[in-house]
Amino acid sequence: MEKMVNDVLLTTTFTQEDIEYSKKRHVEIFDSEYGFSEFFNKYATAAIDNFPKTYNKEKDFMLIAKVDGKFGGTITFMGEENGVGRLRFFFVEPFTHGKGVGRLVFTTAMDMAKEHLESAKIRLLNEEYRDLEDRLIAV
Repeated sequence: MEKMVNDVLLTTTFTQEDIEYSKKRHVEIFDSEYGFSEFFNKYATAAIDNFPKTYNKEKDFMLIAKVDGKFGGTITFMGEENGVGRLRFFFVEPFTHGKGVGRLVFTTAMDMAKEHLESAKIRLLNEEYRDLEDRLIAV
């Protein structure tokens, strides 16, 4: 899928360079803006690295937003065997804040996810990560 919405190019075509950039920026942004720990960073890095290895075009996608030719943000969707899907690794670059890019990426991903699912179950894992991290640190 590739389409222009206003000045934003949305595409589901990704390269290894996109994976590397997403991995790097995901860790940097979540660390600086939300204070996620090294535990989360290692988890996210490994999971993003694994995405192309397990990618199934019938049930998964990586949606990338490019703004003025620059990487503006991304989100991945991973369909599961039980008809549930996970929206993961969502971020937008700071230069896009306040321009509706995050909303565009997220709503487009939700619409695309609905097309990939047998049911309307979509899991958002941000809070689950934080809860898991808190439980592991407490041990």
